[in-house]
Amino acid sequence: MDRKVIEAYRLSLFGRMAMGLSHEVDNHLSIVIGFSEIIQITASNPEKVRDSAGKILMAGEKIAALIKQYSHYVRPHAPEREFFSAEQAIQEILLIARYDLGRHGNVVEAPVSYPQGLILGDQRDFALAFLALLFNAVEATMDKSGTVLIGVSLNDSGWEISVTDNGAGIPAGMEETVFEEGFTSHSESFHSGMGLPVARHVISEVGGTLRLENVLGKGCVATIRLPASYVKQVV
Repeated sequence: MDRKVIEAYRLSLFGRMAMGLSHEVDNHLSIVIGFSEIIQITASNPEKVRDSAGKILMAGEKIAALIKQYSHYVRPHAPEREFFSAEQAIQEILLIARYDLGRHGNVVEAPVSYPQGLILGDQRDFALAFLALLFNAVEATMDKSGTVLIGVSLNDSGWEISVTDNGAGIPAGMEETVFEEGFTSHSESFHSGMGLPVARHVISEVGGTLRLENVLGKGCVATIRLPASYVKQVV
């Protein structure tokens, strides 16, 4: 897959999140403005001023984190192999995509704890693949405000990162068709049918695999597996 295709998809996907990000920033700015006004009114009360200043600082830090992470992950780049934390990458993506992932009432459940280890690869490309899987899962459950579960495990065979939804699942015989470039079951113009193909490609670039399988009962699980040779243990 041409690198330009991957970067075009990256810009398209993150472009979809721009409105959600602005909504998040606006919420925090409302706190900044509101408590700034309180400081003006209660300037003679040191305790209230300190409390308001603390809330302003907290909101400002959240705005800074949103903008920093969004700018980091949206930027086109040549792939770089380095060790990175799966926990950090997943949490940062969940931070900047929180509004869009939950806007239809979906619930995304992340692990309470993560394995101690590092992944060798391009963190931004890994995040792009992971984000594509999250959107795929959320869109599969939009009509029922479903639940998306994130799983992360590490053993002697390597990493396993899964995204499970409780949607309708994959129609029989289409388990590989969904990875074809341009294939989509959605009619909206922003659905390019490139999320799963791009995700599988960038994962394969670091020696990993990506599979989609129906869950017994109902739903679908997307599983990224990265071999032990791309793992660094952390003691």
